[in-house]
Amino acid sequence: MKPTVRKVLIAAAAALAGVIVVQAPAAAYGPTANSLGCRIYFSDAGTGSSASVWDDTFTLTQTPPSPKPGQAVTVSLTAAEGSTNGPVGLTAGTVPVVVTVGISGSQTGTVTLNQANYPSGTVNAYAKLGGFTATGTFVAGDAGTLNLTVKQVKFANATASTYCSAAGDRDHKASPVDTTIVQAVNVFNGGATITSITGQTAVTAARSGNSINFSVTGMAPNATLTPSLRDLGGGGTAQGTGSGTTDATGAGTGSLSVPAGATTGDRTVAISDGTNTVLVPVTILGTPAITITPTSGGSGTVVTVKGTNFNPGSTVTVGGYKALTGAPPPPATSDAAVTTTATATGGITASFKVNDPATAWIGASSGQLFALAAWVASADTCLAATGNVDGECDLTYELSQTVTGGALAMSRGPGSSAITFDGVTLNGTAQTATADLPVINVTDYRGSTFGWDLTAEVTDFTGVPGGTIPADSLTWTPACVAHSGATNLVTATAGAAGEKVNAGTLCKGPENTAGTGGSFDASAELALAVPGLQLAGTYTATLTITLS
Repeated sequence: MKPTVRKVLIAAAAALAGVIVVQAPAAAYGPTANSLGCRIYFSDAGTGSSASVWDDTFTLTQTPPSPKPGQAVTVSLTAAEGSTNGPVGLTAGTVPVVVTVGISGSQTGTVTLNQANYPSGTVNAYAKLGGFTATGTFVAGDAGTLNLTVKQVKFANATASTYCSAAGDRDHKASPVDTTIVQAVNVFNGGATITSITGQTAVTAARSGNSINFSVTGMAPNATLTPSLRDLGGGGTAQGTGSGTTDATGAGTGSLSVPAGATTGDRTVAISDGTNTVLVPVTILGTPAITITPTSGGSGTVVTVKGTNFNPGSTVTVGGYKALTGAPPPPATSDAAVTTTATATGGITASFKVNDPATAWIGASSGQLFALAAWVASADTCLAATGNVDGECDLTYELSQTVTGGALAMSRGPGSSAITFDGVTLNGTAQTATADLPVINVTDYRGSTFGWDLTAEVTDFTGVPGGTIPADSLTWTPACVAHSGATNLVTATAGAAGEKVNAGTLCKGPENTAGTGGSFDASAELALAVPGLQLAGTYTATLTITLS
């Protein structure tokens, strides 16, 4: 391995620094600046070469801070900074870290700490590798004081490994010297018990305003005890006030007041004598609450009621209540109440039958504690009778139907778009040419009260090779009847006979507040006035029928 790689490996030992969560205050080593000596070992063999100094800030901790005999202890070594990489880039996970920590004092042996994925990402040449935290576990022995000492740090690169131990140049692989990174650990065999809780019949749970009374053994003799509420591991922000004392044997008693706003849920009472801390689990109760299944139903529905945060061992009454009009509890309904006993953690389960249709809430009460869940009366179920008796109940239905309006439309027969007038032979007098406008079928299926109009517009008749007959020369005699077999809500009316077709009305469907609609046939006799001296030729015009 090149010296630049050796620098990378040395940097790796400092790069894994992470966040260490300590369960309770401990006499941890660091963070403290320290220096280690290192050598690189190609193929992990030989006595090493390229001696170097690794300067960094180290922290050595263990969790829990005061383990009991037989308890697993997690040891962590954190290096805050990594050295600068050499000219060769590194990929993630190519330099695993292995730390050997010696155990001495009341217990002897070693524990190996590991940080497998190091560095955590790609590292460019001459870039910092970052910090690391290597962890490992051992089982605490008999009560007493032991020391954890970092003996050796190995950066296990596949090409070359780097070994480091106490400052100075030596064979750090075969002959490491203990570093001055040392952490003292007190293996502690004390214990504590909750003896009573004011306001409670059990000793498993407490709520704001209660005092938790406790006893301890195996603590420091003639000590002042400081109790507090902590998380399950004995860490987090201390809550509550209290005190206690021990006698010459380390046994003692004390109490802790649960403050308003205390964190609820699974907690511990942490009791410290200034050196050692013992933990006792306790549930801090919050505001009682209930859930119901189902949340709605008809008369006779059986409801499962579940609740939390009631006083353990207390009697809880479950009943029906009317709509809330003021401060709770609301007035009770005629539903028969049931009782249940809260569990050691404050939970309840009960079956409750709703019969009174006035029930709007289901509630659970115990002393000054009260919880409600909304109940929705349903007309979808009912219980006619229970047991060998007659009875009846009703289910009602709301019926509905959506009627979607159709279209106002017109159509004509196939091939009827061309109308040919009978021919005219000029004789010096005005003549009239006639033709029939074929039937146009109008359908109105809108389902409305609106009427409709069928109107026309015609262009001038243009002759070939020449000549014009004005559009106003075309008149008609409209007809408008119900389509054969149709049942119509209104009667359509035809336009005026002899009316000029231009802007004329062929047929009209009236408005009607009771509704319109139906099927109607419109047609007309057409008459074209041809002047006596009109230019001879073939004349054409466009007739447009509009439905509106």
